[in-house]
Order: sequence, then structure tokens, then C-alpha cells
Amino acid sequence: MKRYFLTVLILSILSSNIYSATRDQLARRIKTAEKIIDKMIKSPDVPIPLSLLHRCYAIAIIREYRGGFFIGGRGGNGIIIARDKESGEWSPPAFIATAEFNIGPQIGIQSIDAILFFMSKDSFDMLLKSKIKLGIDTSVSAGPYGRELGAKVTPKAGIIIYSTAKGLYAGAIIEGGVLVSDDKANEEFYKIKGIKIRDILVRKKVKMPKEAETLIDKLKRWSKINVNLEIK
Repeated sequence: MKRYFLTVLILSILSSNIYSATRDQLARRIKTAEKIIDKMIKSPDVPIPLSLLHRCYAIAIIREYRGGFFIGGRGGNGIIIARDKESGEWSPPAFIATAEFNIGPQIGIQSIDAILFFMSKDSFDMLLKSKIKLGIDTSVSAGPYGRELGAKVTPKAGIIIYSTAKGLYAGAIIEGGVLVSDDKANEEFYKIKGIKIRDILVRKKVKMPKEAETLIDKLKRWSKINVNLEIK
């Protein structure tokens, strides 16, 4: 119960005006996401199967921060981009926030970069409606490694996660975390009052922002690349 109320508290803080970001800050958030996925996709240590890009409903790229002694607060932000299953086209990015609290002796501060592949329509639809608690509302699994891995060896999970972390605390990274649409950020970036995450990802009510063009071009290229070729 205590954990539940702490999670609700941080979600409330993230959605308040205290943490409202400017459009320039949000544009930098897109660029940060681009750097995260660019580094992880190209890393020989994290050979993410490119087949996931063909099969996912959406991909979220997030950065989380963790710290504390007896209350390990965890919160962060990022973007999510949907993939049209028929055309293969990628949507403009929508902004999301993450939150979680872990009760216990947790010493150190840690930043976590993660890529989440939404592999089931149910998991994607749940985020479109409100929020999703990983491992509770949908199954999650750490992703397999290897460029040529296909569907037969990919975990049957609603969301497949790849992450890298820095810092001292080495507990569970993502399981139990909450993902929610950052409505204030979406309104600020697209300058449309009341815009919802579904409007951006599914209903095509916004144009592709120039700040995301490079990221989308990379996703398109990676989606078409031969798995046997070196990624550049």
C-alpha cells in the first residue's frame, strides 16, 4: 500500500506545472532518445535483434534516474513511437513519463537508459488508454541478444526490454515501473490544447516534427537492413 501511494505521488508531481518542460527542452528529449537508441543498436555488447523493429507495435525510449537510502525513488521520461502494422510507417513521437518507488536499503544513484518494444496490441492499447504497470498489466521480459534471432527465440511477452545502467545500485531495473502519457509535454511540444497520446501515435493528427526526422530516418533504415550487415 505504501508503495502504491508513493507511485501515485510521483506521477502527480511529474504531471504538475513544477516539472513542466519548454518546447526546446522537449526537443532535446527527442535528441536524447535518438542518442540512446543509436548507441544501443550499434553496440556490439547489446546486439538487439532487428526483427523486433518489424514486429513491434511501438517502441519507447526512456531515461530513468534512481537514488536514495531507504526510499529508492525512480522517475524519468522519454518518448514513444508507433509503427503502422500495414504500411510500416513510423508515427511522430509522443512524450511519456515513468515512475516507481522501491522500499528498502538502496544506496547510490543510478541512471538507466532503456528501449521497450511493445510486442502485443493489448500492451500498446493499454498505454493509449491511460497508463501501464510493467509486469502487472502486461508481461515483460529482458530481450534476447543476437542480430539474427527470429520469432522462434524471442520471448512471448507483451513488452521486451533492453537497458543499460550506471551507478551503484544493482537491483531490478524496469519490472514494476509505471509508464504514463506526459500530456502536458505533448500539449507544449505540439501546441495543441488537450491533445492525447492516441492522437499522435494512431490518429495522425500531427505532422512529423523536424526534430524527430533524423530518428525516424534511422528507424526506417534499421527496419530495412539485412541482419548480416554491419550497422553504421
